[in-house]
Amino acid sequence: MSDRFLPNNVHRRGFIKGAAMAAVMSTMPGLRALAAGKKKIGVAQPDRTADFYHGFINSVHQEADKLGYEILESFSGRAPEAQMQEVNAWISAGLDALVLLPTDPNALAPLVARCKKLGIVFIGYANVVQGADGYIKWDDPTAGTGTGELIVKHIKDKLGGKAEVALLTLPNLQATRERIGFTRAAIEKALPETVFYDVQAVLAPDALKATQSLLQAHPNIKVIVCCADDGALGARAAYQNSGLSPDNVFLCGWDGSKQNLNLIKAKDKFIQCSAALDIALVGRTVVDVPDAVFKKSGNTEVSIPYVLVTPQTDTAVIDNLLKVYEF
Repeated sequence: MSDRFLPNNVHRRGFIKGAAMAAVMSTMPGLRALAAGKKKIGVAQPDRTADFYHGFINSVHQEADKLGYEILESFSGRAPEAQMQEVNAWISAGLDALVLLPTDPNALAPLVARCKKLGIVFIGYANVVQGADGYIKWDDPTAGTGTGELIVKHIKDKLGGKAEVALLTLPNLQATRERIGFTRAAIEKALPETVFYDVQAVLAPDALKATQSLLQAHPNIKVIVCCADDGALGARAAYQNSGLSPDNVFLCGWDGSKQNLNLIKAKDKFIQCSAALDIALVGRTVVDVPDAVFKKSGNTEVSIPYVLVTPQTDTAVIDNLLKVYEF
């Protein structure tokens, strides 16, 4: 059965498991009460089409199964009004915790207040949200600086010390803003004459269109910094189709997505770096942080480090990051 034929908020593995359990539970009132008593955690991570999502959400469900929580998955996409409609529906139906990657960070205050009033644990995902019960974010300053330094070395070694650099970003989200901001700052510090072009794009389709336009207007661009690995795939496709030489191109992204890591491992001519997260760890943390709030024990503010993956990275390190995509 394909996931697309399952009802919203039903994970495929959970659906199969639930179907098997239903017959047993129908004759065992005690088990029915136990299942009904599971706390529900809504995971409002809207990037379902991104390459990392499969490994991420499987890791979330594995940890939830271990700790005894029910997971509600987001199907809202990146439209802010759709996300708020979905979250409000979750709250109305009964929710114990909300882990939210906001599509509109400026609209969070009323939602946080509503959660507080109803006793719902609110956790910021990729953002530190004022009034939240905790957060899960990444060490963007360190990784951004490191990525910028890799780009500076590339510009000095391969491009004669001067370059035009495209930045594909999402400025209203804290994580993506910091990823690009610290990368740019490191480049400017070492190479203050660098020319930058800023365009808003995150996922592959938008990044493809944005890069096509950039390369038509500025064919000397050799360096493209994408705020997500998925965008780097779109930029790569645009560069491949542009007819421009792939020599000394440096495309990079963030997250540690499956296709990007495999391309780097295979010495791709375009994608030269991914600031990779341990996606399995991220998925587990999405459950562990609200669990720590419920139990009043454990870390409720987590900043996860990145691994800068390049063609020179030990393949064993890359293979370890790829394990999350095997199930």
